[in-house]
Amino acid sequence: MKILGIDTSTPIGSVALIDGEHIVAEHTLNIVQAHSSRLMPAIDTVLKWGDITAAELDGCAVGTGPGSFTGIRIGIATIKSLCYALDKPIVGVSTLEAIAYNLRWNEGLICPILDARRNEVYGAIFRGGDEWQRLSDDSCLPIETFLASITESGRTRLAEIENGKAHIAEIENGRALLLQCTFVGDGLETYADAVRAALGEKIRFADAIFNVPRGATVAHLGAQRLQNRDSDNYWTLVPNYVRIGIY
Repeated sequence: MKILGIDTSTPIGSVALIDGEHIVAEHTLNIVQAHSSRLMPAIDTVLKWGDITAAELDGCAVGTGPGSFTGIRIGIATIKSLCYALDKPIVGVSTLEAIAYNLRWNEGLICPILDARRNEVYGAIFRGGDEWQRLSDDSCLPIETFLASITESGRTRLAEIENGKAHIAEIENGRALLLQCTFVGDGLETYADAVRAALGEKIRFADAIFNVPRGATVAHLGAQRLQNRDSDNYWTLVPNYVRIGIY
């Protein structure tokens, strides 16, 4: 399947074209507040690099947030217009899942966090390794509350450090299963010290290159749904702001 994937929910936007499991082309836009003027030219460039037209696409996937309200709106509006005009299926993908999915081979918990300001983060919890699994909904919480949700929920709690590595213990049938915990996302630029203070010095931080959503990852996640004949409706696909309405 030839899928176009984009994400403009952070200052670093990304557009990619995949064909099956292969990345055909990918373009990164590291330009703050310029997604509106750069997105369509970036899409045209990626399609040209892939030597296909938009009409030859099998579908499109777009990051729905959370993140920059303006950036999310631009990305969704652009892809909805493109898919509607060409009668192509569209899939919305959580930006947090797209970030975490870059580390899907990591064993244990994967916790993407984005800086939501006001001492808050957009965050979620996933489990990587042999079986990819979402363990929480996307949320917008004070950093302390989000970290507490990892260590105090019914599913997980902080375990003692074993063999020099920090782990989280998942409670399953009354038995504690030790899991590593990896944090990723631009929220680490602000809250790395808070994470260490709450969870220990040995909690793993992903390299900064993984901190932003990639269009290729959005496309891969979208392709998984499209292969199961699962897509979103043009009219009902909306941004996942998370923060709206919680105050």
